[in-house]
Amino acid sequence: MEEKKKVLCITRKYPPQVGGMENFCFNVFSRLAKEERYDTKIVSLGKKQSHLIWFFPYTVFYTIFNAHKYDAFIIGDGLLCFLGVLSKIFAPKTKRITIIYGLDFLYSNPIYQAYLRLWLKKGSDVYVCISHGTMEAFEKWGIKTDTLITPGIDTDKCVSYGSKTADLELTARNKEGFYNKYNVPKDNLVCITVGRLVKRKGVEWFISNVMSRLSDYPITYMVIGGGEERENIEKAVLENKLEDKVKLLGRVSDDDLKECYDNADVFIMPNIHVENDMEGFGIVAVEASLRGLIVLASGIEGITDAIIDNKNGYVMESRNADEYIDKIKDIYKNRSEYDKKRLEFSEYTRNNFSWDAIGEKYKQLIDTVCKK
Repeated sequence: MEEKKKVLCITRKYPPQVGGMENFCFNVFSRLAKEERYDTKIVSLGKKQSHLIWFFPYTVFYTIFNAHKYDAFIIGDGLLCFLGVLSKIFAPKTKRITIIYGLDFLYSNPIYQAYLRLWLKKGSDVYVCISHGTMEAFEKWGIKTDTLITPGIDTDKCVSYGSKTADLELTARNKEGFYNKYNVPKDNLVCITVGRLVKRKGVEWFISNVMSRLSDYPITYMVIGGGEERENIEKAVLENKLEDKVKLLGRVSDDDLKECYDNADVFIMPNIHVENDMEGFGIVAVEASLRGLIVLASGIEGITDAIIDNKNGYVMESRNADEYIDKIKDIYKNRSEYDKKRLEFSEYTRNNFSWDAIGEKYKQLIDTVCKK
């Protein structure tokens, strides 16, 4: 019987804390832990980042005294690159794999950038980027890699459009109740954006350049989430007299979020380029596609790996208001045609973005790296 490979995973982002990186590390590392051919150890913070003041020194000492016991060492993100350097010194036979997201190396603080410049290039044998956009930015930053594994989605928690469960839910939808709750005119095309309100998300741009030109069209745009751009977005709504067309819901409960997904028609991801910031992947767009929304997403950065044009949504040219307007009008005029697309797009997403499929890719990577 082949001896189990020993795998060490260290991450500062892990549940019960909530976020994209937390979700990513949990879904990858937990699947490695369940794999019988591996003996997996997960060292995680699972607390607010202020706890790094003790967690980072702890992982330093853990790496020095324990890394040599493992065949593979998966480092949760670029910030922990120093652990990879220590592993090379104290455990030279252990293969190091570092996951790279985008913001973990683009954060512009000069002290942080100096730290990365000193250690990141020396910190790993393999760098795994979560999208082509991240890979391109990483290469411009100074490190070339050819390993790309996208994030996945939890297809069990996120009910797919057209599944038996979804069909029951769809027939039970209380559309009238939804319209009344959010003061949406009956039969309006409902478009939503979900996420943290930062400039790169392009919500203020979309309101000022797209919704302002659809003011006479039966469309309601609902923005779900909070963040630093909220004030600018509110200003754009008022300046364009769109108070009846744009609903800023802020942060909502899980039940309310599910209700919005269940009753919306289109998911809008109108990202724009912002210096020293980027969309590493765009997981919310993938989840929206699985749930049966028609996704319109700007074709920049990591979004191009999340939404494949005419496969699980439509890729739009960033800042091209005419393209967004034409597509939204077409969806409204041809709803029955797009209902067929919803099913096709949801099925494609389920087959290509499940966490089980992503977990298998990491297992293959570990096996390949450990043979070298």
